[in-house]
Amino acid sequence: MTSRSDFAGGNQTYLRDVQYGDGAKLDVRTALHQRFSSAMVAFPDFAASLIDWTDDTRALDCGTGTGRFWDNRYVHKASSLTLTDLSPGMVQEAVSRARRNGFEHVTGRECDVQHLPYDDDSFDVVIANHMLYHVPDPDRAVVELARVLRPEGTLVAATNGYGHMGAMNDAIAEVFGSHAEALYEVFGIDTGEARLREQFTRVAWHAYDNDLFVSDPQAAVAYGLSFPPGETATDAQAVEFAAAIRSRFVDGQMRIRTRTGAFVCQAKRHP
Repeated sequence: MTSRSDFAGGNQTYLRDVQYGDGAKLDVRTALHQRFSSAMVAFPDFAASLIDWTDDTRALDCGTGTGRFWDNRYVHKASSLTLTDLSPGMVQEAVSRARRNGFEHVTGRECDVQHLPYDDDSFDVVIANHMLYHVPDPDRAVVELARVLRPEGTLVAATNGYGHMGAMNDAIAEVFGSHAEALYEVFGIDTGEARLREQFTRVAWHAYDNDLFVSDPQAAVAYGLSFPPGETATDAQAVEFAAAIRSRFVDGQMRIRTRTGAFVCQAKRHP
């Protein structure tokens, strides 16, 4: 049985082999955002727009997942991409996706963000989106992200904060108990900035304005059952959770407020 701590900076074996062994569970959650977002731009476009790209940018994407970040119009196709993840299945999916999107200079590697196998000052851009709350030692990870970044480079680190996906988390808590706080305590909007300022002199938060207006109850149920604690729900709990979701629909919709965005970090302290 999986637990909240497995998901939030705990069990790396579970994250590598079960939760992110392939893109299936992540795709369920991504689909909810893609289908029901009210944002003017998709998140990958939003995050990429925070970076000054050139045609020779060397970029490292840590915790790349299925590589959806590279579904955007801002990055020069001549950029050199290094896509890494704890899960070899994710690396394979991400590299294939980037190449389908027209990137020619793409490499992938299975590795731990706490121990990056790259030389100091190797990359112009380092990306760590929605992944530092999965890391056992986020401070060590931030040190590594800064180490491999060039002195004039940019780190983008996306995360969420207290209140993110509030209506969804309330439904989960009603059936399974509270869970979301663990992620934000490890690395969230309110806790991540201090960690980043240990390594960077310039840290700016950019909020992503986006609420979800969900019209498909089953999509919301699938989201909640795709990660701990809902991931190991009994049949009875799944039925109870579906009822909790349906009870939150008003006039055919469930509104889910989000609190997410990205830190942009520059001028590392130890160049």
